[in-house]
Amino acid sequence: MYRRYSQVNQAAVSVSQVRRNRIRNILILILAAGLAAMTAVALPAVRSREAGRQLYIQRMQNEIATAVRLTTSLSRNAGANSAAILAQIRSNVYTIGVINEISIGQEGAGGRLIQEDRIASLQSEIDHYLAFLTTGMDTGEYQTNLQNSLNALQVDISALEQ
Repeated sequence: MYRRYSQVNQAAVSVSQVRRNRIRNILILILAAGLAAMTAVALPAVRSREAGRQLYIQRMQNEIATAVRLTTSLSRNAGANSAAILAQIRSNVYTIGVINEISIGQEGAGGRLIQEDRIASLQSEIDHYLAFLTTGMDTGEYQTNLQNSLNALQVDISALEQ
């Protein structure tokens, strides 16, 4: 009479092997679908993180540009508005530090845009400048040092974009 298929062809795959192959194929399909779903979810998050980083860098560039501009308007001797200008420069430097801390808070140590000691050093230079400003002594050297430090920081912040 009629023989079963497995009896006709001895090289045929057994029923248990067919089941294993189906299960394997289903698992591969599920894993591929999961990978596609994770990619679809992860790409916008990565783009959002990069957009946030660019926003931080842009804001830092605005703050440092304002600080550099203000430094050039400082008087080389104890001018009437020099203390107010120094306060604005301190505010700009402080804002850069806060942006840096927010970036670190969001991304961990890898989110550090500027070393914290650079910000602390700038704050210290502003303090020294202000101390000599209140004595009425010549502040040309301190203005030059502050200007050079701010220019160096501006170059470093501009390099973050690349």
